[in-house]
Amino acid sequence: QQITYNKSGSILSSMADNFGSPELLSEEEGNGWRPEKGAPKVDALKGSLLRAHGLPTLLQLHLKRFNYDWKIDQMTKINTRFTFPKELNLADICSDIGKDELSSAMYDLQSVVIHVGEYGSGHYYAYVRPDIAKNTWYRFNDDKVTKVSFKEVIADAYGEKVRSRPAKKEKVQRRRRFGFPCPFSPFGNSLGWGGPTSNAYMIQYVRRDDIPKLYSEN
Repeated sequence: QQITYNKSGSILSSMADNFGSPELLSEEEGNGWRPEKGAPKVDALKGSLLRAHGLPTLLQLHLKRFNYDWKIDQMTKINTRFTFPKELNLADICSDIGKDELSSAMYDLQSVVIHVGEYGSGHYYAYVRPDIAKNTWYRFNDDKVTKVSFKEVIADAYGEKVRSRPAKKEKVQRRRRFGFPCPFSPFGNSLGWGGPTSNAYMIQYVRRDDIPKLYSEN
């Protein structure tokens, strides 16, 4: 599923927009729906519903980070801040879920694909939690694998980082990563490992009820 971020900047709010209340196509307002060629237009509802019985075991969400900008007549990268939780509960968004099915709508974050750079150039790497039962994360960057904290994951994945301004006598070190300058602040990893243009491009969740089927206890 491709998710377009909205002004609130979160997965849940965007999914609520995508699968929320349908749009009314009103015949009276001139945008009614024609059920077949030659038939008169009628009122109709346009939209998508998220049904609990159709929820997948692996939920992969593609964040729409690239967009065509009509003002400059070219594709651009969107680095706006966009958040997502470690535990994703879709119960309130599903249209047909019962009280005894609430657990089927609970998902756990398993991996995040990061894009760093701008449209048409850049680099991809990933953060993965191999054992979904543990909070142990790794960064997979080509042939380099590094153990990281979840705090580091979201610092690199949410986008639009805010960096504290250093004191006058303090210098911000700069070095190259992925072939272009990447700033680092003396105030820690507030920018995230990939720098100001790094953010999540795709994220994958595992449905909690299906974890025993996918992960062997041995």
